[in-house]
Amino acid sequence: MNRKAILLIVIASLLASVGKAQTQETMTAKQIEIRDNKVEINYLQQGDGNTTLLFLHGWCIDATYWKNQLQYFSQKYSVYAIDLPGFGKSKAQRTNWTIEEYANDVTAFIDTMNLTNVVIIGHSMAGEIMLQSALANNPKIVGIVGIDNFKVIDVVFTPEQMKQMTDFLPLLQNDFKNSAPAYADMMLFHPSTSNEVKNRVKTDFANSNSVIAYETLMTQMQYSYADAQRLEQLNNKLYLINSDYFPTNNDGLKNHCKSGFQVETISATGHYPMIEKPTEFNLILDKVLTAIK
Repeated sequence: MNRKAILLIVIASLLASVGKAQTQETMTAKQIEIRDNKVEINYLQQGDGNTTLLFLHGWCIDATYWKNQLQYFSQKYSVYAIDLPGFGKSKAQRTNWTIEEYANDVTAFIDTMNLTNVVIIGHSMAGEIMLQSALANNPKIVGIVGIDNFKVIDVVFTPEQMKQMTDFLPLLQNDFKNSAPAYADMMLFHPSTSNEVKNRVKTDFANSNSVIAYETLMTQMQYSYADAQRLEQLNNKLYLINSDYFPTNNDGLKNHCKSGFQVETISATGHYPMIEKPTEFNLILDKVLTAIK
């Protein structure tokens, strides 16, 4: 594999999220205002249980990508999936789209909704949001599960690889509508991914707010440079469900996850195991949730 291919895979592991287009029953969305009415959160909710599952989507998609999980886990849990502000139907009166601001949104949502015994499940970019939320040591958060993230802890990239990354970013900034879907088509899909899935993903990427999407990407990448140091401060055990399309550096996790970690691998998917293999993914997540209890 050449260096450019490796670099693009790394970018994928940091930020992208996609979902599987399929027919599912309609689920009514609700809205709530938080943070002094400056943020409006659109969310889906299903189920009633003593433990709350809070699903966070990744870059350029929305809460509907978790519908398989809402339907499956609502049998035992109270399950929520939110649109992060700037994506889906959630809105915010701000121009600052940092990981810290998103974590503040998550915390405010938990507090405003009076959620308890919360397990946060964050895919891709939302892994950093989940991490930042957990670092506040909110007693309402009892566990965190990352989905295909934190794979490159302690991986060192060459100056040439870093240059390739910085050369790629202006393409997104200057022609997001075409560059983001092209990037997804080139790097984010497994050979078995259906055209239906690919088309949904590329459409969602192209229709995202390009200013918010680009700003979120840049601030997320800046935040990720210190992931290793932040993992050392984490008081929760880190659970990960990662695809093997690009390997997880377990040595890096071992070096920095002082409270422990556990990686569950799901094979033959791209960056999106909960969508590409929802049945298998749900069984693995069910096992992880049992361990958190």
